[in-house]
Amino acid sequence: MENIISKMSNKSYESLLGKIPIALVGVALVGFGLAFNSTAGLGNDAVAVLYDGVRNTLGLQADKLGLVTNLVNFILITVVFFLGRKYINIGTFIYALPMGNFVNIGFKLYEILNIPSTLGGRILTSFCGCSMLFLGIGIFIAVDIGMDPCTGVIMLVRDKIKGQYKTAKIICDIISLALGFSFGGKVGVVTVIAALIAGPAIQKISEVFNNKVLRKMNLGKLAVD
Repeated sequence: MENIISKMSNKSYESLLGKIPIALVGVALVGFGLAFNSTAGLGNDAVAVLYDGVRNTLGLQADKLGLVTNLVNFILITVVFFLGRKYINIGTFIYALPMGNFVNIGFKLYEILNIPSTLGGRILTSFCGCSMLFLGIGIFIAVDIGMDPCTGVIMLVRDKIKGQYKTAKIICDIISLALGFSFGGKVGVVTVIAALIAGPAIQKISEVFNNKVLRKMNLGKLAVD
């Protein structure tokens, strides 16, 4: 019996070690996406509008968005730690701690690509930003090693209202958007697009990545379970 438990523990440990680098790729894509959408100036998803609003309130330049992202994530982690510690796990820190650096790298990547600042160039930048953002979140969800800080807060709201996750998500998105906009965060067409297609797109990406990539690496949910 002890041998069986030991093998299961080793399998879980090896699975986690295999998933962490993949999760970091997802987090990197999210950071790049945030940077590209911020540079395009056509809006962002609700949480990123909050990041941008806090940045504006602090009087920081756009290239300091990574620093502000880390600050907001730290505040969210603190809230979740005191109000719902069970939602804090390794995935929370893997998502939150390097995010600001990846946002900064995203700004550098944009400069290297030298995309024109015309309307067409901004639309292309937003398309790339949303694609990376949705892909990154989808990968992180598929890897299934824990919750990001924002999801942790959503779970707290869900517990408080004793409702469904989707209801809590809508509430949190509305609050994030309202706060971010009131702080001067940029809201635009991308904000609307993200609200309409982000959920289905991320869910589909997560499912496909799990089925087509993770399971072939013996890291998919069924393989681990």
